[in-house]
Amino acid sequence: MSFIKNSLRSIRDTLVLSKGLLMYFLRGTTSDAAHQSMIALFCRTRGYSNDMLSWIIGLFRRPYVFDKGSFGVLGAVRGEEESEAVQQLRKEGYYVFRNRLPEDLCDRLLAYAVSAPCKLRPMDGTALGAPQMAVYHREAPQAVRYEFLAQDLLNNDDVQALLADMSFASLAQEYLGARPVIDIVALWWHTKFSDKPDAEAAQYFHFDMDRPKWLKFFIYLSDVGPENGPHSFIAGSHRSNAISPELLNKGYSRLTDDEVREQFDDDRFIEFSAPRGTIIAEDTRGLHKGKHVESGDRLVMQIEFSNSLFGAYYPKTYLRPDLVPNLAAAVGRYPDLYTYLQGQ
Repeated sequence: MSFIKNSLRSIRDTLVLSKGLLMYFLRGTTSDAAHQSMIALFCRTRGYSNDMLSWIIGLFRRPYVFDKGSFGVLGAVRGEEESEAVQQLRKEGYYVFRNRLPEDLCDRLLAYAVSAPCKLRPMDGTALGAPQMAVYHREAPQAVRYEFLAQDLLNNDDVQALLADMSFASLAQEYLGARPVIDIVALWWHTKFSDKPDAEAAQYFHFDMDRPKWLKFFIYLSDVGPENGPHSFIAGSHRSNAISPELLNKGYSRLTDDEVREQFDDDRFIEFSAPRGTIIAEDTRGLHKGKHVESGDRLVMQIEFSNSLFGAYYPKTYLRPDLVPNLAAAVGRYPDLYTYLQGQ
């Protein structure tokens, strides 16, 4: 009986997803029902539905031709490390780059992060209300997570310079197998405000499922040791058939360490303790979390590249007219890459 019910649900979700994809191609928007059906099919097929959808997307979103040999923060575009990184990403789901963000750039972004207002994210058990904005004081946190507004970040010259760096886009394109688009630019603090993990701050294991396929770059802007809440990942859990039905049957939910340890060996649990400037590429279709902060804090920037904007809704952002020269040139040359950042 359960087999018949699951089959009927899969048929229904496939029809809803197909209709949602058609409407997306016609109107450029995704219904919540279509997004939820994509998540449900991912859980029911253990990832294979997303693989098929991404393969189809790759047929239509043909790759850019980036300047081979040009250099960026990660190194040469289409260089030796790019190939190494893509291979490890496909196998393990993450890669830590040898190059780090320059010290002076880390200094400037840190100075911004302790002087600009940001949003205090509501914590577990607190009522949702109007967003509370404040400057983060490292000695006296008032919440577990402080998030900077994406629009404010896009107005920052240093963030713009990173968005113009084609070494990120080139690697993302190689991994995604399709022309990429930037759809998330984020910066946040995790603090020691609470004595226990907070689900709203993503401190329990979970998988992401906002797009058919994506790649995230996490950039540490503060030194991160074992007590500072290092980013954590289950190696290989991004691959289809890697997450067990027992976990996927819980749906799009937060998971405890004990639940995950029942399904994965200890050597699959990776914690990224690393100095500031460290850059991590990760397919967060795999299980991941930010570990609970026991001491100090952690400042992280995130840039996400996706193979399509089909999926979850993010608030619109707009690139200002007076962009830094490198970004202005990149937008002119690779317009699709910046579609979402221009409110489209």
